[in-house]
Amino acid sequence: MLDTPKHADQHIPGAIPATPIRAMRAEGTRVAVDLADGGSAKLSTRWLRLACECELCGDTASGKRWLTPADVGKTVHAESFDLSTPGQVSAIWQDGHVSRYDAAALASHFDGSGPIRFQPRLWSSDLSGQLGRFAFDAVVADDAALFASLRALRDHGIAMLTGVPAEAEATARVAGRYGPIRETSYGKVFDLISRPDARVAGETARAQIPHTDEPFRYSPPGFIFFHAIRTGAGSGGTSLMVDGFHVAELMRTHSPELFDLLTRHGVTFHREHSGEVFFSAEAHVFSLDAAGAVTGIRFNDRCLAPQSAPLDRIDDLTEALAELTRLIRDPQNQFQHQLQPGEVLVFDNQRVLHGRTEFDPTLAVRHLRSCNIDRDGVHSAFRSLARRFAPEEAEAVLYQGAIF
Repeated sequence: MLDTPKHADQHIPGAIPATPIRAMRAEGTRVAVDLADGGSAKLSTRWLRLACECELCGDTASGKRWLTPADVGKTVHAESFDLSTPGQVSAIWQDGHVSRYDAAALASHFDGSGPIRFQPRLWSSDLSGQLGRFAFDAVVADDAALFASLRALRDHGIAMLTGVPAEAEATARVAGRYGPIRETSYGKVFDLISRPDARVAGETARAQIPHTDEPFRYSPPGFIFFHAIRTGAGSGGTSLMVDGFHVAELMRTHSPELFDLLTRHGVTFHREHSGEVFFSAEAHVFSLDAAGAVTGIRFNDRCLAPQSAPLDRIDDLTEALAELTRLIRDPQNQFQHQLQPGEVLVFDNQRVLHGRTEFDPTLAVRHLRSCNIDRDGVHSAFRSLARRFAPEEAEAVLYQGAIF
């Protein structure tokens, strides 16, 4: 679409470049751009025409779009350009149509990559000093506080809410600030209470290896809220949180063949309660974007079905899963925290793995209340508030999760 500009300006991550445009001229299938700093760039003529969002062409963001790719032919060309209005570029096309563009928005496409791709901040056992903590009263009443917590979720995939009342209404109220609550087979807001007749592992007192929830769904939960009601502090049950992106990069560096296998070979996860539900999904453990960056992880050792692979590959796949499990269980990669009543851990279920140590059920009952928000809702809330509080961050491409 675009050719790389011939200058070496360094742009602040997350910000839209604001390089002034000095002149533009048509050169066949390209538009040559002269920059005020002496550099130059080129745009695709066809792309530029299709980028028009005037009233006649329609607005892609709202979906009220009338111009289609098929309407812009290969021979389209601009007769002239007008840069007399500060911050704006006008193109006059051969059919007389006039397109007006924001100059800074055009500049963000000069290197061919479009909007900035957000880079997450990785962490290990040292998360405590970086963990964002936000008061319940502020988050439910103040959009600025909500945006600050959404930034923390964007950066680290995890945040802590404090002072949350024990009532179920409070759980739903604060979670609803981040997006619509997702209803699952467990309901919208559900309780995990330790009990002898546990139906799921979360209701037992046994230790749990850090994992992502429900990888057996085609679309696993996006963000999870764990609201501590009763924790039996002192009897065990310490939360163990692992940054899946950090672990993925460790594998990429030290075991590249095994990492590559988990990005290309489907792994099957399943869950069945006889006569009620039977979920099964085959997906990559690590999802990558087009540039090879990790965008999501799905892994739960307790849901791994017997895997299918050719005989000459099954042992390598098993070793890849074993190496990932070893990294997840390594205390150096685990942030440990003893949840207290009134605290809510909010985390990205397609990035952050969660588990806990064993606890003594004879000393205390452990009671967590939980609900899920789809990542679309959380990212939408972030972008909408960024328009108000940090416009330069609103257009950044966020990591899209465990998409396959």
